[in-house]
Amino acid sequence: MAVAKVENYNGYPAIIIDGVPYPPMYATVRTHGENGINHDREYFRNLGKSGIKVFFIMCDTEWTRAGALEEFYDEAKMLLEEVPDAYIMLRIGIHPPKEWAEQNLDELVKFSDGTLKPMSLWNENFSREYPSMYSLSSEKWREDAGKALKETCEALNKSPYSDRIVGYFISAGQSSEWWYNNVATGDAYADHSKAFKKYYSTYLREKYGDDQSLRKAWRMDDASIDDPYIPDLKSRYFVDKVENSILNGPYVSPEEPKPATPHHDACYGTFLNIDDYYTVSDYLRAWHCGTADSIIYFADVIKKNTDNKLVGSFYGSWGGVIVNGSNSACTLRVLDSGKVDLLAAPGMYQNRHLGGFTGQREMVDSFRLRNCIYFIEEDTRTHGENDYFNNFVELYCVEDTLNVMKRDFGRNLCEDVQAWWFDQHVGGGRYKFTEVYDLIKKQQELAKLSYSIDRTKQNEIAFIYDEESGQIVSERTSFEVVGMLRNYEISHIGASVDQYFHNDMANPYMPSYKLYVFCNVFFLTDDERKVILDKLKKDNAVALWIYASGIINPDKDKRFSEKNISELIGINVGILDNESSPKFKINGEAHEITDGLDMGQIYGWNYRLMQNSIENSYLNFGSILYPIVYSKDDDAVNTAYFLENKLPAVSVKEMDGYTSIFYGAKLISSSFIRNVAKFAGCHIFCESDDVIYASRNFVTVHASTSGKKTLYFPKKCSPVEVYEEKTYGKSTDKISFNMLRGETKTFKIYE
Repeated sequence: MAVAKVENYNGYPAIIIDGVPYPPMYATVRTHGENGINHDREYFRNLGKSGIKVFFIMCDTEWTRAGALEEFYDEAKMLLEEVPDAYIMLRIGIHPPKEWAEQNLDELVKFSDGTLKPMSLWNENFSREYPSMYSLSSEKWREDAGKALKETCEALNKSPYSDRIVGYFISAGQSSEWWYNNVATGDAYADHSKAFKKYYSTYLREKYGDDQSLRKAWRMDDASIDDPYIPDLKSRYFVDKVENSILNGPYVSPEEPKPATPHHDACYGTFLNIDDYYTVSDYLRAWHCGTADSIIYFADVIKKNTDNKLVGSFYGSWGGVIVNGSNSACTLRVLDSGKVDLLAAPGMYQNRHLGGFTGQREMVDSFRLRNCIYFIEEDTRTHGENDYFNNFVELYCVEDTLNVMKRDFGRNLCEDVQAWWFDQHVGGGRYKFTEVYDLIKKQQELAKLSYSIDRTKQNEIAFIYDEESGQIVSERTSFEVVGMLRNYEISHIGASVDQYFHNDMANPYMPSYKLYVFCNVFFLTDDERKVILDKLKKDNAVALWIYASGIINPDKDKRFSEKNISELIGINVGILDNESSPKFKINGEAHEITDGLDMGQIYGWNYRLMQNSIENSYLNFGSILYPIVYSKDDDAVNTAYFLENKLPAVSVKEMDGYTSIFYGAKLISSSFIRNVAKFAGCHIFCESDDVIYASRNFVTVHASTSGKKTLYFPKKCSPVEVYEEKTYGKSTDKISFNMLRGETKTFKIYE
């Protein structure tokens, strides 16, 4: 039997198989399609020759789909005939059969109008119609699927391929990524099923213990753990209705005044009215925790019925925040369970064209602290797509493909994350090119080199996020302060960053940083606030607080308050229950954080081209502030003012042991963060707004524009471009070179 585990290797967690580390990249090739199964032996053989040794093979339980194991045996046999030293990660589907769904209607998602909504569930193995989505919190589904999973493990343990199987990757929900297909249609919403209500009671009992504690938290005299209240549609108004009603409001003629700001008793602008509607926060969090607990349940089944196998799953899609999606807000619950070795997610799709970058959905450094692995499903598109998709990703020749694959692999190399190339073409086609095979071979050699030396990063910037805030603010706001930042700005800063959930600031093994950027930390308890401030003081750091950091404190009598922000960030702020544009200019008092910024540029707004759809249209992403948060601290330096209301938009204040910066908009540019990073004393590798990934050993630059590029190194070195095998300087701390837009270079740093 193969022995696979995650353990520290040269500084960071690594996958070790039979005593040998296996760095990225791995591979997944889709073999099932509408016209049957396609095993292209030559393709697998060429991938193996290129250095790919771990393959994800898709399979289902026999309960899900009769004959699934025989299909797996056929594919495993083919793979091992072509790549004899290959290992297999089993991507195991545990979807219920259609007949089970028809016989267990109480386990399916039920809507507020009492109906089930037919839906189509699909993945790379099959497409199937269900009377409604099965509940990802269903206890009966867990038991029945768990039994099938146990039987599958037992069969595979006895199979001829048991010594090549190194792990199980659990798949459920839509596209196998643990999310619901649709939970709101018109005025009907989910979930009112008996299955979810049963889980919801379990969740509330775990959190509150008894009805008295629940009633105190909910401020509801008749609240019951055994019969929990399901929030109605109007109480969820904040999720997606507030911004839509403003940004897509009625046409206003030049003679008319700006429309009045809409108000709703369940909202504080784009925030949930947490003082009166705490029920909504608990409900939405339970929605995510139910999915997380199912993953933990099935992981435990695998651990108990296999020896020394890895267990993983999709979960944690924070790059595209979906309140109703159920697959993001309890990542730490999964990681801390001790049952799961790895979680995965595909990169975001909106910015993958040449000159852009692939935004990520997870807070990878929180994984490291728990000896867990974050996997990127690297479904990098190539010129091998059809014309429809080529026009979307803007890749038209093999050189385009090579540059994008260099860029995405360069991120994995410099940020030290795991990944697999995912060819979704039936039988393969995305990477089936001689030039790509040669590139993969070179990259596999680089990955081995990177694992043979000190892998620990020396980043000086940490981005900090909060899980619970995802259930108390609108989807659009979360996307602005998390998704837009990670999809369009973060890799243009010119320096690599680390990313954590704020909970880790209490971990003694979390490194020290010069700059902390707090992205969506809207919901913080008293204890969590103390931990954050203690860490800032200990590190003598700079703290950049985006928008309404700390606005909700569940420990206070008044949970939603400007005072909550002021006490956290140390800058006295005010709140206006109104809507305004976030646009501002650098038009205030002089300060180092804004030195050199373009005083004619409008900030707080997205000014990048956004690839919005397959049709290749580019749209500007609108943003509003509601409520408006502004500085009113006489001891702070106000460096910028909002253009619409003339209130302070950016303020700086020296605190006891750290520097606090209030940033009142939700969208923040790479240039602004870069300036703050320089003020904090952070090293900047590149200032030209190109895509930069950097570590102590490698630097990757992907050109967002054509022209001269300059890289600055923290100390003198001799950088060698790894694909050209060309030395760009000896004992130097700066190199310059010309690049075309979309070109990628990766440098190995030799001291």
